[in-house]
Parts: sequence; structure tokens; C-alpha cells
Amino acid sequence: MPRPQSPTLDVETIHTLLSSGTRRAVLESLRTVDRTTPKELSRQIASSEHNYRTADAGSTTRRSVSIALVHNHLPRLDAHDVVDYRHQDGVVMPGANFDDLESFLERLEHRE
Repeated sequence: MPRPQSPTLDVETIHTLLSSGTRRAVLESLRTVDRTTPKELSRQIASSEHNYRTADAGSTTRRSVSIALVHNHLPRLDAHDVVDYRHQDGVVMPGANFDDLESFLERLEHRE
């Protein structure tokens, strides 16, 4: 069941959410796909953080990233309706406030 549209996020909340490279990586991934899983996200993030090819990211690294995603980053993004994290289904999709952060992500890309 879709959630009602949340009010627009304030700038301080946006900066807090984007302060984590892991959360930025989740959002970057969701800019290119409609849905993903924590497992796929942890593979992508572990490989990019440690300069591995996706297939070569170590299981310990993936597990560590997966735990951080499931217990911290995804619930935090979900609480602000930036993502729709369905823990029971293992699905992550853009949330009602996803677009509020997209323009900030684009600005960060141009700075780096």
C-alpha cells in the first residue's frame, strides 16, 4: 500500500541524509533502476568502496555493508520517505521524497 505524500524535506535533513557515502550510493543506484535489493546494493557498494569488481567484493565486506544498509541506512532513508524499503520483501524502491534529493545529488556529482 503506498504511503501518503510526505512534506518536502528541509535542507538540513537533506544534508544529513547525503552526508553518508553509503546512502548516496543507494540513491545513485536508484537513479538508474526502479527497484533493487539490499543484497544487490551491498554488492555494488562493497565493490565501489574497495575498488573491487562487483564479482570480487569479499563476502566479509559485503556482509558488513549489508548489515549497515539493513539496520541503519535503508531505515533512515525510509523514515524520510526517500526510499520505500520493504524489509519483509527484500525490496528497495524510490520513495515519495526521492526527487527532493536528486537535484542535490547532481550538484555533488559536479563538485567531485
